[in-house]
Order: sequence, then structure tokens, then C-alpha cells
Amino acid sequence: MSGEHRYEGSCMCGSVRFSFSGTPLFVADCVCESCRRAHGASAVCWAGVKTAQFRLEDSPAEKTQLKWYRSSEASERGFCSACGTRVLFRSEKWPGEIHMAVAFMETPHDLVATRVDFREELPAWTAMQPKQSD
Repeated sequence: MSGEHRYEGSCMCGSVRFSFSGTPLFVADCVCESCRRAHGASAVCWAGVKTAQFRLEDSPAEKTQLKWYRSSEASERGFCSACGTRVLFRSEKWPGEIHMAVAFMETPHDLVATRVDFREELPAWTAMQPKQSD
């Protein structure tokens, strides 16, 4: 993957570091109820890549602070067991992919959401709702 851009990120405390190289499959704001509840936010911006593009940095698997929580029958959310930051997502719905929360990528970067996923689940209480014309 020589010459391709490398993106790096980490949890709040830096115990879980990760990277990917190349172009992501997508960058999207997700407003599904599961993401909103897991992150306590109205949306989570994710960058999705093929698992072959992804790398967990600096920690042997047996010593990593990265833990996985099964948030649904098909999906898991990766978080740092030291600081609690939720940084990763993987699902049987999207095999061969891993999704990283863009908020934890080192800046500056060029990862910008190009779509909103699960818009039908967007709650009425958020300013992200489309404005109603009079």
C-alpha cells in the first residue's frame, strides 16, 4: 500500500491505537438508535474500511485494552477498557469491514461524511431534522 494515505486514531487515553491506509469504503453520519444510545449523541460519524486495511497498533492482542461488547445479535462495539471510549464497530451485516469513529482520528484529516445513514431513525429532538417549510 505504498504511497497511500495513512490515517491514525486512538481512544481518549491512548491505550487503544489504530490505523488504516488507503481510501475508506465510506464516511457517513449514522443516526440509528443503537449508535445514538451507545455514544450518547444524536449521530456518530463512521469511516468504514476493509479489515485488511485496518491495523490495531502497539499492543499485542493479549495485552490490549480493546474489548468488544455485543450490542445486538449481529454487531459488536469496540471500546477501551481503561477509559471507556467507544471507537470501533463491526457486524455480520457488513462482513469483512471495520468501522472507526471519525471523532477519534488524528487531525488534520480529510474524512468528511458524504451521507446520513438510517435517517428514518433520526429523533425529533435533534437540530439535524430537516426544516419544515411553511
